[in-house]
Amino acid sequence: MEPTTPVTTSETSSTEFSSSDFTPIGRLFQQPNVAEKQAEEIAFLSLTRPSSHMDRAIGATLTWRDLSVYVTAPKAKGNAVPFKRVLNNVRGALQPGSLVALMGASGAGKSTLLNALACRCPPGVVVDGEIRVNGRLIDRSFCDMSGYVYQDDIFVGSLTAREHLLFTARLKMNGNWTPYEQNLRVNELLTELGLIKCQNVVIGVPGVTKGLSGGERKRLSFASQVLTDPPVLFCDEPTTGLDTFSAERLVLMLKDLTQRGKTVVCTIHQPSSETFAMFDRLVLLAEGRIAYQGSSSGALGFFESMGYVCPATYNPADFYVQTLAVIPGLEDTSRATVRAICDRFIVTSTAKQIDLLIQFETNLGQEMLDLSTKKGHQPVELHQARWVVQFMWLLWRAFVDSYRNPAVHTLRIIQKIAIALLAGLCFHGVLGTRDQKTIQNIQGALFILTTENTFPALYGALGIFPMEWPLFLRDARGGLYSPSAYYLSKVVALIPGYVIETFVFVSIAYWLMGLKPEAGAFLYSCWILMVTCNTAAACGTFFSAACESIAVAISFLIPFDYILFITGGVLISLSSLPDYVSWTKYLSWFLYTNEALSAVQWQNVTSIRCEDFSFPCLHNGQEVMKHFSFDSSRFSADITSMLFIYCIFHFLGLMALVRCSRS
Repeated sequence: MEPTTPVTTSETSSTEFSSSDFTPIGRLFQQPNVAEKQAEEIAFLSLTRPSSHMDRAIGATLTWRDLSVYVTAPKAKGNAVPFKRVLNNVRGALQPGSLVALMGASGAGKSTLLNALACRCPPGVVVDGEIRVNGRLIDRSFCDMSGYVYQDDIFVGSLTAREHLLFTARLKMNGNWTPYEQNLRVNELLTELGLIKCQNVVIGVPGVTKGLSGGERKRLSFASQVLTDPPVLFCDEPTTGLDTFSAERLVLMLKDLTQRGKTVVCTIHQPSSETFAMFDRLVLLAEGRIAYQGSSSGALGFFESMGYVCPATYNPADFYVQTLAVIPGLEDTSRATVRAICDRFIVTSTAKQIDLLIQFETNLGQEMLDLSTKKGHQPVELHQARWVVQFMWLLWRAFVDSYRNPAVHTLRIIQKIAIALLAGLCFHGVLGTRDQKTIQNIQGALFILTTENTFPALYGALGIFPMEWPLFLRDARGGLYSPSAYYLSKVVALIPGYVIETFVFVSIAYWLMGLKPEAGAFLYSCWILMVTCNTAAACGTFFSAACESIAVAISFLIPFDYILFITGGVLISLSSLPDYVSWTKYLSWFLYTNEALSAVQWQNVTSIRCEDFSFPCLHNGQEVMKHFSFDSSRFSADITSMLFIYCIFHFLGLMALVRCSRS
């Protein structure tokens, strides 16, 4: 059945709707003294937090005027401005206590409008026009006083629901809240949102590890965003992926928030008629324009005035979207219908009320600013938690995540033990005598120690950031923590694992191979290889941060480590390297490790047996070092060089992560 059948109605230049659509504002203009007094009392209070966790934030009226949004588009020949307009000069107003549904067909601009109002447009999007909260133009600080619930629920799956909220509270609820108040707020939300029974259950990863249900994960997402009791909450398709019962329960929870004076704005797709009926405000978009804005109940009357009657048994939400959709094959007719509906709405009394409300809020905002300036009031600025606090809690999260995934570390340790046993048994008994054959055997054993503590760390680090890109980008762009705190916490969390794995490997392989049987030589070798392992991991971390996926990182890393591997001082004599390649040896931790390990093994070796005097022989450790173009006096420089490379790679990795967070 075609739900958009037009019927004959009388044409009117405007359509009257319920007087309750907006707060009567005419009398406010008629009482300037009252408005001035009210403005003086609440000046800048919308940017302060409640005095305690039980207090509620002041309501917020959100208005926008002449709002256009442009996104970058593929550049065509002769097109000097590769921008596409997604929103076309729209305006609107949302008052406190409103549960608003943003609806429209795919590509209508509803998500774009939501992101623009929330001041969370991604890079490459240009927003032109005015957006005000309580009459004041918004800026990036608006993110601190609003919440944004994303469509996808992204968490660290190893944390419990309570741990996740406590982690978020420590970073969001900065010095204005005491730890006691933060804990009370977390307990309050766990109770209000029905999460108290599953507060100590790990969140889990859908399809991978068991944890919270879809509805519980969605409620936990809401809890994360309302910790600071924001006056405005934006939700991107909150009911997607939920069954009808869970969706209705979720919208009912949002409805409860509006009873406390909050403004809740949701994009929503194909809601049931019961779910749709819970929304008291409706904004319909089509082709980047406002097709309707007002009470949900008033929309039917507006469409009827245009000749589009919703059948009695039809879901109104589906009816509106289908009426405003651009139908393939009927594009011209569909766009003509959309233009007619949008043009008609502009001249309705509801649209005029919206214009008056926008003007009033703009004037009131200026009065508030003037009064606060006269009386010396300054807005309370909201800040991120201190960098040290961010780092400590991110480090805590990284360690908890590592501790609760023991299988990964157990497998890596087992792998290290197995390879150490194999390598040790291969060299066992062949390094005991000091003769000419032993020289190559010892250098080969040292090279095995170097490579087995390089490649697992180098390629194992490639998955550090790509696996958490969505989580990091959401949190960093939302101002939860800085890229530097996140990066450093990941780096520090890696160090203990690499130190333990290296010690286990060397403890087995070193003695089985029969290398220099001295405790000092063993400890020096452990130290050198621990530095090597972490330097290799630093290189892998840089490629992980600089590339969008593991596959891309591998494609760039393989030729890079190939050059460093060749210039390690074992496969080819360093003195014979061509000039155009020889400079790469200064970047090779393979070279520094082999030279340092060789210095430890050949130190104080004064005699090496020569069985066949018809061939040149190496008679002591110094001659061996010289033969491989090594110098034992550079031992300290080798360690320092690796530490320098370690720092350089991590600096470049941090810069790549910062660039990614902004692009």
